[in-house]
Amino acid sequence: MTQIISTNTSLEHLPPWHLDGDAFILNYWVSPSFIRAAQDFRLAPSPIGRVVQVLLVRYKHSPVGPYDELLILDHPLMSKRRLSSIPKIYVSTQISVDHGQALWGIPKELAKFEWQQHAQEIVCSIKVQQHEMRIRLTKTRRLRSFYINSHHLPASLLEIRQAWQGRRYQFSPQFRGHLSKLINAEWENTHALFPDFSQARYLQSFYVPQFHLVFPEASIQTK
Repeated sequence: MTQIISTNTSLEHLPPWHLDGDAFILNYWVSPSFIRAAQDFRLAPSPIGRVVQVLLVRYKHSPVGPYDELLILDHPLMSKRRLSSIPKIYVSTQISVDHGQALWGIPKELAKFEWQQHAQEIVCSIKVQQHEMRIRLTKTRRLRSFYINSHHLPASLLEIRQAWQGRRYQFSPQFRGHLSKLINAEWENTHALFPDFSQARYLQSFYVPQFHLVFPEASIQTK
Protein backbone atom coordinates (compact mmCIF):
# COMPACT_ATOMS: atom_id res chain seq x y z
CA MET A 1 0.00 0.00 0.00
CA THR A 2 1.12 3.54 -0.69
CA GLN A 3 1.34 6.20 1.98
CA ILE A 4 -0.48 9.43 1.15
CA ILE A 5 0.44 12.84 2.48
CA SER A 6 -2.70 14.55 3.74
CA THR A 7 -2.70 17.75 1.68
CA ASN A 8 -6.32 18.56 0.96
CA THR A 9 -6.15 22.10 -0.38
CA SER A 10 -9.88 22.65 0.16
CA LEU A 11 -9.33 22.55 3.92
CA GLU A 12 -8.09 25.69 5.63
CA HIS A 13 -6.93 24.22 8.95
CA LEU A 14 -4.33 21.48 8.56
CA PRO A 15 -2.82 19.47 11.45
CA PRO A 16 -1.46 19.48 13.99
CA TRP A 17 -4.51 20.79 15.82
CA HIS A 18 -4.24 22.24 19.32
CA LEU A 19 -7.53 22.20 21.26
CA ASP A 20 -8.59 23.29 24.75
CA GLY A 21 -11.81 22.77 26.67
CA ASP A 22 -13.57 20.66 29.27
CA ALA A 23 -14.91 17.13 29.00
CA PHE A 24 -16.64 14.17 30.60
CA ILE A 25 -15.03 10.74 30.29
CA LEU A 26 -17.58 7.95 30.85
CA ASN A 27 -16.22 4.43 31.29
CA TYR A 28 -18.38 1.35 30.76
CA TRP A 29 -17.97 -2.40 30.79
CA VAL A 30 -19.97 -3.72 27.84
CA SER A 31 -21.04 -7.36 27.63
CA PRO A 32 -21.12 -9.47 24.45
CA SER A 33 -24.93 -9.13 24.42
CA PHE A 34 -24.65 -5.33 24.66
CA ILE A 35 -22.22 -5.32 21.73
CA ARG A 36 -24.58 -7.47 19.66
CA ALA A 37 -27.53 -5.18 20.47
CA ALA A 38 -25.44 -2.16 19.40
CA GLN A 39 -24.15 -3.73 16.19
CA ASP A 40 -25.50 -0.80 14.13
CA PHE A 41 -22.89 1.40 15.85
CA ARG A 42 -20.00 -0.81 14.69
CA LEU A 43 -18.54 -1.72 18.07
CA ALA A 44 -15.82 -4.34 17.65
CA PRO A 45 -17.00 -7.84 18.68
CA SER A 46 -15.74 -9.44 21.89
CA PRO A 47 -16.51 -12.91 23.32
CA ILE A 48 -16.07 -11.77 26.94
CA GLY A 49 -16.86 -8.04 26.89
CA ARG A 50 -14.50 -5.12 27.49
CA VAL A 51 -14.20 -1.45 28.49
CA VAL A 52 -15.56 1.24 26.17
CA GLN A 53 -15.30 4.99 26.72
CA VAL A 54 -17.83 7.68 25.88
CA LEU A 55 -16.49 11.23 25.67
CA LEU A 56 -18.65 14.35 25.88
CA VAL A 57 -16.50 17.37 25.07
CA ARG A 58 -16.85 21.13 24.87
CA TYR A 59 -13.97 22.58 22.88
CA LYS A 60 -13.53 26.21 23.84
CA HIS A 61 -10.62 26.79 21.48
CA SER A 62 -9.72 24.91 18.29
CA PRO A 63 -8.43 25.78 14.80
CA VAL A 64 -12.08 25.76 13.60
CA GLY A 65 -13.53 27.60 16.59
CA PRO A 66 -15.55 26.33 19.57
CA TYR A 67 -17.68 23.22 19.12
CA ASP A 68 -19.23 20.35 21.09
CA GLU A 69 -18.67 16.65 20.58
CA LEU A 70 -20.04 13.26 21.67
CA LEU A 71 -18.15 10.13 20.69
CA ILE A 72 -17.49 6.48 21.43
CA LEU A 73 -13.82 5.51 21.84
CA ASP A 74 -13.74 1.77 21.30
CA HIS A 75 -10.81 -0.11 22.86
CA PRO A 76 -10.73 -3.70 21.54
CA LEU A 77 -8.92 -6.33 23.58
CA MET A 78 -5.15 -6.08 23.18
CA SER A 79 -5.01 -9.83 22.47
CA LYS A 80 -6.91 -9.17 19.24
CA ARG A 81 -4.16 -6.80 18.09
CA ARG A 82 -6.67 -4.19 17.01
CA LEU A 83 -6.15 -0.52 17.64
CA SER A 84 -8.72 1.80 19.17
CA SER A 85 -11.26 3.46 16.91
CA ILE A 86 -14.03 6.07 16.92
CA PRO A 87 -17.06 4.25 15.44
CA LYS A 88 -19.68 6.91 16.32
CA ILE A 89 -19.35 10.65 16.79
CA TYR A 90 -21.49 13.80 16.68
CA VAL A 91 -20.20 17.37 16.55
CA SER A 92 -21.96 20.72 16.57
CA THR A 93 -20.39 22.47 13.54
CA GLN A 94 -20.13 21.56 9.86
CA ILE A 95 -16.54 22.77 9.61
CA SER A 96 -15.54 20.23 12.26
CA VAL A 97 -17.39 17.51 10.32
CA ASP A 98 -15.54 18.34 7.09
CA HIS A 99 -12.07 18.51 8.63
CA GLY A 100 -12.51 15.45 10.84
CA GLN A 101 -13.60 13.24 7.96
CA ALA A 102 -10.92 14.40 5.52
CA LEU A 103 -7.91 14.70 7.85
CA TRP A 104 -8.38 11.75 10.22
CA GLY A 105 -11.13 9.56 8.71
CA ILE A 106 -13.36 10.25 11.72
CA PRO A 107 -17.03 9.65 10.79
CA LYS A 108 -18.32 12.90 12.25
CA GLU A 109 -22.04 13.70 11.95
CA LEU A 110 -23.69 17.06 12.55
CA ALA A 111 -25.93 17.49 15.60
CA LYS A 112 -27.31 20.29 17.76
CA PHE A 113 -26.11 20.42 21.36
CA GLU A 114 -27.93 22.21 24.18
CA TRP A 115 -26.61 22.48 27.73
CA GLN A 116 -28.26 23.16 31.10
CA GLN A 117 -26.67 23.24 34.53
CA HIS A 118 -28.38 23.10 37.93
CA ALA A 119 -25.94 23.02 40.84
CA GLN A 120 -23.83 19.88 40.30
CA GLU A 121 -26.04 18.42 37.58
CA ILE A 122 -25.39 19.06 33.90
CA VAL A 123 -27.85 18.04 31.20
CA CYS A 124 -26.76 17.84 27.57
CA SER A 125 -29.37 17.39 24.82
CA ILE A 126 -28.21 16.15 21.42
CA LYS A 127 -30.60 16.61 18.50
CA VAL A 128 -30.27 14.95 15.10
CA GLN A 129 -33.14 15.69 12.70
CA GLN A 130 -36.35 14.71 14.53
CA HIS A 131 -34.64 12.71 17.28
CA GLU A 132 -33.34 14.05 20.59
CA MET A 133 -31.43 12.28 23.36
CA ARG A 134 -30.19 13.51 26.75
CA ILE A 135 -27.32 12.80 29.09
CA ARG A 136 -27.55 13.79 32.77
CA LEU A 137 -24.23 14.08 34.56
CA THR A 138 -23.62 14.63 38.26
CA LYS A 139 -20.33 16.10 39.44
CA THR A 140 -18.96 16.01 42.97
CA ARG A 141 -19.34 19.13 45.10
CA ARG A 142 -15.62 19.32 45.74
CA LEU A 143 -13.62 18.97 42.56
CA ARG A 144 -10.60 17.18 43.98
CA SER A 145 -8.52 16.46 40.92
CA PHE A 146 -5.37 14.69 39.82
CA TYR A 147 -3.10 15.39 36.88
CA ILE A 148 -2.93 13.11 33.85
CA ASN A 149 -0.64 13.24 30.84
CA SER A 150 -0.76 10.96 27.80
CA HIS A 151 3.00 10.47 28.15
CA HIS A 152 2.22 8.35 31.23
CA LEU A 153 0.07 5.89 29.24
CA PRO A 154 1.11 2.98 27.00
CA ALA A 155 1.65 4.19 23.44
CA SER A 156 -0.55 1.41 22.04
CA LEU A 157 -3.52 2.67 24.05
CA LEU A 158 -3.32 6.07 22.35
CA GLU A 159 -3.15 4.86 18.75
CA ILE A 160 -6.36 5.24 16.78
CA ARG A 161 -7.08 3.65 13.42
CA GLN A 162 -9.96 4.72 11.16
CA ALA A 163 -11.26 3.54 7.80
CA TRP A 164 -12.99 6.13 5.61
CA GLN A 165 -13.79 6.23 1.89
CA GLY A 166 -11.19 3.70 0.80
CA ARG A 167 -8.38 4.93 3.05
CA ARG A 168 -6.95 3.92 6.41
CA TYR A 169 -5.94 6.62 8.86
CA GLN A 170 -3.70 6.12 11.90
CA PHE A 171 -2.77 8.74 14.50
CA SER A 172 -1.94 9.14 18.20
CA PRO A 173 -3.48 12.16 19.98
CA GLN A 174 -1.61 13.62 22.96
CA PHE A 175 -3.29 15.32 25.91
CA ARG A 176 -2.88 16.64 29.42
CA GLY A 177 -5.31 17.84 32.05
CA HIS A 178 -6.79 17.29 35.50
CA LEU A 179 -9.46 14.69 36.32
CA SER A 180 -12.06 14.73 39.08
CA LYS A 181 -14.53 11.96 39.87
CA LEU A 182 -17.96 11.96 38.27
CA ILE A 183 -20.75 10.60 40.46
CA ASN A 184 -23.23 9.43 37.87
CA ALA A 185 -24.39 9.50 34.24
CA GLU A 186 -27.95 8.84 33.05
CA TRP A 187 -29.10 8.30 29.46
CA GLU A 188 -32.53 9.22 28.08
CA ASN A 189 -34.13 8.50 24.70
CA THR A 190 -31.06 7.28 22.86
CA HIS A 191 -33.34 5.88 20.10
CA ALA A 192 -31.26 5.11 17.02
CA LEU A 193 -28.80 7.93 17.77
CA PHE A 194 -26.50 6.15 20.18
CA PRO A 195 -26.13 2.85 22.08
CA ASP A 196 -28.16 2.74 25.29
CA PHE A 197 -25.33 2.80 27.81
CA SER A 198 -27.82 2.63 30.66
CA GLN A 199 -27.75 -1.09 29.83
CA ALA A 200 -23.96 -1.30 30.33
CA ARG A 201 -22.06 -1.42 33.62
CA TYR A 202 -21.04 2.08 34.69
CA LEU A 203 -17.43 2.25 35.88
CA GLN A 204 -15.60 5.08 37.63
CA SER A 205 -15.84 8.07 35.32
CA PHE A 206 -14.41 11.56 35.33
CA TYR A 207 -14.97 15.25 34.71
CA VAL A 208 -12.07 17.13 33.12
CA PRO A 209 -12.50 20.85 33.92
CA GLN A 210 -9.64 21.84 31.63
CA PHE A 211 -7.51 19.94 29.13
CA HIS A 212 -5.13 20.51 26.24
CA LEU A 213 -5.29 18.12 23.27
CA VAL A 214 -3.02 17.78 20.24
CA PHE A 215 -4.24 15.98 17.11
CA PRO A 216 -1.24 15.23 14.86
CA GLU A 217 -1.22 14.61 11.14
CA ALA A 218 -2.50 11.13 10.35
CA SER A 219 -0.63 8.47 8.44
CA ILE A 220 -2.95 7.71 5.49
CA GLN A 221 -2.86 4.63 3.31
CA THR A 222 -4.98 3.25 0.52
CA LYS A 223 -6.69 -0.07 1.26
